[in-house]
Amino acid sequence: MGWWVYLLRCGDGTLYTGSTGDVDRRAAAHASGRGAKYTRGRGPVEVVYREECPDKGAALRREAAIKKLRRSEKLKIIAEYAERRRNMKRAAFIGTGNMGAPLVRAACAALGPEQVVVANRTRAKADQLAAELGCGAAEDNRSAAAQAEVVFLCVKPQMLRAVAEELAPALGAGQTVVSIAAGLTLGTIRGWLAGAAGAPALVRVMPNTPAAIGRGMLALTAEEGTPEARIRAVEAMLAPAGRVERIAEGQMDAFSAVAGCGPAFVYLFLEALADGGVAAGLPRQQAMTYAAQMALGAAAMVLESGKHPGQLKDEVCSPGGSTIAGVAALERNGFRSAAIQAVEAAYHRNEELGRV
Repeated sequence: MGWWVYLLRCGDGTLYTGSTGDVDRRAAAHASGRGAKYTRGRGPVEVVYREECPDKGAALRREAAIKKLRRSEKLKIIAEYAERRRNMKRAAFIGTGNMGAPLVRAACAALGPEQVVVANRTRAKADQLAAELGCGAAEDNRSAAAQAEVVFLCVKPQMLRAVAEELAPALGAGQTVVSIAAGLTLGTIRGWLAGAAGAPALVRVMPNTPAAIGRGMLALTAEEGTPEARIRAVEAMLAPAGRVERIAEGQMDAFSAVAGCGPAFVYLFLEALADGGVAAGLPRQQAMTYAAQMALGAAAMVLESGKHPGQLKDEVCSPGGSTIAGVAALERNGFRSAAIQAVEAAYHRNEELGRV
């Protein structure tokens, strides 16, 4: 996977056929005069056709076959390719629940809603989100997947196998499949996509719920050999949801335990802080606002200052003051130990979800 055959249209109208592992980079080389001798001095170039092949040998054979075609035949496959591109959405989302919907919003912001289509087990839910955002709603999962370059599988881990196997016949080598299911590895998902007509690129993304307001923390990992352009395309679609970072697949379960489950742990802490504020005499809504804004600012201090949280904590604690008294109370009650155990418990549960 990752080898391409392509056709260029040069500025003088002539066509050039080539094969490469990265079409965009090769086209840039042609445009700069570092490409094939044939394209030099023929004006600007435009990629008018690209076809992914399973390996270099297949790409070279396909290139040779296209070179044997008459110009009229080449123009025909270029026109058919352009028609497919016009009719194809950039992104399809299977599942529009608590985590799928924020990613749909991000993709609509990144691409424009006309480039996004959604499908959901409950059709009315997909229709409602589509009407709100201006994107399309498909009749079913297969029709959504068949018309998109990138297919996001936003379903629960226990549902993913059935959905992947249902979609496989509608998928091909020119597409990218993105799973957001916790615990399930690329290798496992690849096995469920065995019925695809060609091997789509495969990516895993772990988002978190703050993605709904563009403040998410998302991790991404891809199969070895996935074209860089495919990965960058997924990153660009998700960028409006928050910070997207590439990590090794072996780190995904740990990431999910910290960033995916973490908001729930923080919400418990904020609720407890507000309860303490109420006990000390603050009105409930004010106590909640003060606690949430405090947490927002404290998190920003960690990210923007680059200082270790322990150092920032020390900067707040005056000798014999109220803050160190509160820190001591947290320590007496095992606050840090409880937080560590929460992450470890979530991590082990992620591992269990991956055992299929």
